[in-house]
Amino acid sequence: MRRKISLWLLAILALSVPLWAQGYFEVSQGPLVERVEPLAGTQDAASFYAYVQFPDFSSNCPLAEEEATVIFLYRDTAGQYYLFVIHDARGSATGGSAELYIQGIPPTAAVVVADDPDSTDTYDLNTGRFTWAWNPGYTDGMVLGPLGTDFELVVDPVTLTGIDRVVFLSGDITAPKRIELNTVDPIKILGSPNEPPVASFTVSPAEPRVKQEVTFDASASHDPDGRITEYRWDFDGDGVVDLVTTEAVTTYTYGESGLYEPVLTVVDDKGVASSYTGSLYISPISLVATRSISTMTVLPGYTFRVTVRIHADQDMAGVGLDEDLPVGWEVTPVENGGAIFKRATTQSVFMDMLRAGTDRVITYDVKVPEADVLKAIRLPQRFCIQGTVQAQVPAVEVPVGGESCVIVNDCLPVLEAIAHLIPAQAPGETDKIDLRLPETITDQQLQRAAELWAMDQPVVDTCGETIDQATLKLIAAHAVSCTPVDKPLPDMPAANVTVTRTILAPIPCQGVVLGFYDSAGKPIGNTFTVKIEVTADADVIGVGIDEDLPTGWKVTPLQNDGFVYKPSQIQWTYLGRLRAGETKTVIYEVEVPPTLPIEPPPPDGCGIYDVERIVGVADTGLPCIEDIAIGGDDRVELTKCLNVLVAISRWDVERDTVDLSLSDLITLPQVQRAIAFWLEESEVPYTCGSKIDYETLKEIIALWLTDTPICEALPSVIPEECQGR
Repeated sequence: MRRKISLWLLAILALSVPLWAQGYFEVSQGPLVERVEPLAGTQDAASFYAYVQFPDFSSNCPLAEEEATVIFLYRDTAGQYYLFVIHDARGSATGGSAELYIQGIPPTAAVVVADDPDSTDTYDLNTGRFTWAWNPGYTDGMVLGPLGTDFELVVDPVTLTGIDRVVFLSGDITAPKRIELNTVDPIKILGSPNEPPVASFTVSPAEPRVKQEVTFDASASHDPDGRITEYRWDFDGDGVVDLVTTEAVTTYTYGESGLYEPVLTVVDDKGVASSYTGSLYISPISLVATRSISTMTVLPGYTFRVTVRIHADQDMAGVGLDEDLPVGWEVTPVENGGAIFKRATTQSVFMDMLRAGTDRVITYDVKVPEADVLKAIRLPQRFCIQGTVQAQVPAVEVPVGGESCVIVNDCLPVLEAIAHLIPAQAPGETDKIDLRLPETITDQQLQRAAELWAMDQPVVDTCGETIDQATLKLIAAHAVSCTPVDKPLPDMPAANVTVTRTILAPIPCQGVVLGFYDSAGKPIGNTFTVKIEVTADADVIGVGIDEDLPTGWKVTPLQNDGFVYKPSQIQWTYLGRLRAGETKTVIYEVEVPPTLPIEPPPPDGCGIYDVERIVGVADTGLPCIEDIAIGGDDRVELTKCLNVLVAISRWDVERDTVDLSLSDLITLPQVQRAIAFWLEESEVPYTCGSKIDYETLKEIIALWLTDTPICEALPSVIPEECQGR
């Protein structure tokens, strides 16, 4: 009994649900598709339109909008649906007109409200033609219905004059949602007692590849008021259904890579269909084989190394590598990567599965035939290796990419030779070349290159080639940046490099003095010191310094600060990285030949007979910056005559001769000797006939009294420590 009562109550409850609570409504125009809800009112349709014939001839519906055609579905208290069309020109100064064609009007519908039904307005239900004309300040329109719960109206706006826009209203009657439509294209208004199903799907894997099974899962598709009975799949989006099924989950395999737009159409138990279009990129089969060769140039009879790296982005079975080498080249396996290697054909087959995301490496050595075998071939000659990698599941074959060719020649390029150099380990041994080594330059190879450069020695197996400074900087750039010699150097930020030279003369304010010897007969005064400072505002690699001095001047490095010195060219090269803001200093001593001929003294007897200049440039390997002028000092003054002040400051009173090792400060005995020269009006020795005059003597005395070195300016006041002297 209770069961029967419960069923009866359920039936009553079901009947009590109003008809308008069920159903689906939609408006569309071109690509615009919007689900809508009829405006639910508490009046009958005619009352809500509120047409007043006299004296207004207008609608007083609160939803009218100036200079717009407003369209909406209205549901009255009885659950009946009506189509409202209201043209409002109350804001227009010219009035307007409208012509609409409405197709799909249900046979039970009628024009419930005909706004201003005069000769200018027509309402033809048979043809679906409706026209209106109105004066400024008036509205026009109609109410059409009832429509029932299953209809499809197509409203075609033939002409709209005085109307700027078309608005469709939906939802809450007190604050409806506004859907803006254009005034040209047909408007479709759909009403159905059945809600359409919702289509959607997901795919896995997220990044599928060619010939890989892709799972399409439409489980999230649903029908709000029923059930889905059919899934129609167009996997490639060409408009042709590829599969019809009742199951939500299916699989598909794509034969080609590319961007696809699969379409799912679901059909509910009422026969209503909805579609969803996805976007899916199918990647090419990612079986990639890349070959690298240990050298670009190889000598006859030498051995080089080949490495093939195989990468798979999905599981693969039955994978093999087939390499095709020039006839007569010997192959020796080094590492098979788990494959079976057949030496005679240079083929490898993997017995196990290549798992997705893994790499396999196969390495083998290749020996080039000896020179006598290649004598019929003019060298240099280019030889190439061709190869493919294949998989059976999935079936795929791709060529081996990467490096494939070498040049067979009698001589190696210098960079190639240094990258494969094995430096001699003991006296009497020679450097060797191993072309199986990688093409990156090690610190040991870099240092050996610097030694060969400094000593002007040829590089082994290069047919006598030596390393110049530009090549050494290039070698340093490859070594420090860890760039193989067969690859371009990386870009580095631009840098401002500053190189400054400072010359320190043996006798300040005098310069280089020739013709002076010590008691042992050794020349003195003919040497000077040069300091070069290098700095940059950004990192640079491989700094070179090239100094150009007069012939016969001897250079002795005193401090290299990491630079390598080449005596034959007076060049320095820094092999490392000069960091931004860091300063490197090179100091060297220069000895001028003591018997260097110089010009006779000028008539004014100033004592500086000749001036020589040091010219130098700097550059860098990476970034490549050339011809950086070395700034600072560049003048070297040569003389055989001393300045009077210098001669007095170096006067050895006891021996009554010049001693260039004395300081720049004048002593009392030296002042007394200067007074004697002045009184006697005699020439000061070693000054090329110069005498001490009145002004010079006063200057000598002032320098002594103020303890001022001869190269410095006299003070403006007497120092305290000299007061009363």
